Amino acid sequence: MELDAAEARTLFDHLLWNIGLMLAQGGVHGDLSAYNVLYWQGEITLIDFPQVVDPQSNPDARSIFRRDVERVCQYFARYGVRADGRRLANELWQQCVARKETLP
Repeated sequence: MELDAAEARTLFDHLLWNIGLMLAQGGVHGDLSAYNVLYWQGEITLIDFPQVVDPQSNPDARSIFRRDVERVCQYFARYGVRADGRRLANELWQQCVARKETLP
């Protein structure tokens, strides 16, 4: 599949939004790569969830999450999307998980 830079950026942003939404709802995909993202007519769908882990109870969840985000960044880099996967993963983790840990 070939994407132009504008569409790639839009899809990347949408995918990150979905990753963050999943994290906020208590899940880390665990095996996220281009093979687990379906694309059809400008839309994406995440698939293949048997490896989902709970970010609150799995001690490896943060590193698994970082790996998922870094894979997405690496894939979209071929279409000109420049993003720091480690930084994005840390920001999303802080927004979605660390914040929950500090709430009363």
